[in-house]
Amino acid sequence: MATLFANPWYWIIAGAVLAGLEIVVPGVLLLWIGLGAVLVGLLLAAIPDLPLAWQLLVFAGAMIASISSGFFLQRHGRSAQAASPLNRELEGLVGRQLLAAVDFSVGQGRVRVGDTTYPAIGEDSIAAGTSVRVVAIDAGRLRVIAEPPSPG
Repeated sequence: MATLFANPWYWIIAGAVLAGLEIVVPGVLLLWIGLGAVLVGLLLAAIPDLPLAWQLLVFAGAMIASISSGFFLQRHGRSAQAASPLNRELEGLVGRQLLAAVDFSVGQGRVRVGDTTYPAIGEDSIAAGTSVRVVAIDAGRLRVIAEPPSPG
């Protein structure tokens, strides 16, 4: 068994296979475990007489370190993605003045934004064509209030 682990290529190939299995069996962990195996293979190439016990110890440490850094990278990537304005079109409408597209019935209606309409909730008595201001987003609908007519 020790002769099997005397060649660094076994570690490197095992690491590449594990990383490649990540494509077939997505689960994030195989990639990082494979990276740990590749690191042991590179260390074994640098120190050919490394005993099997040390190889396994280094593999365990490299695997834990790579999994930890993988979780850190994923968490950091998620927070950067959450700050992205992409796919947050409704939030960009808060504060804008729009026109009611239809009469509001039981506090629900639609407002016109460009060439499309969006569902909205507001006061019961908003008539079609009334100027409204978007004040919030509520369950995927625009919450609007009627704007008083401008003097003049």
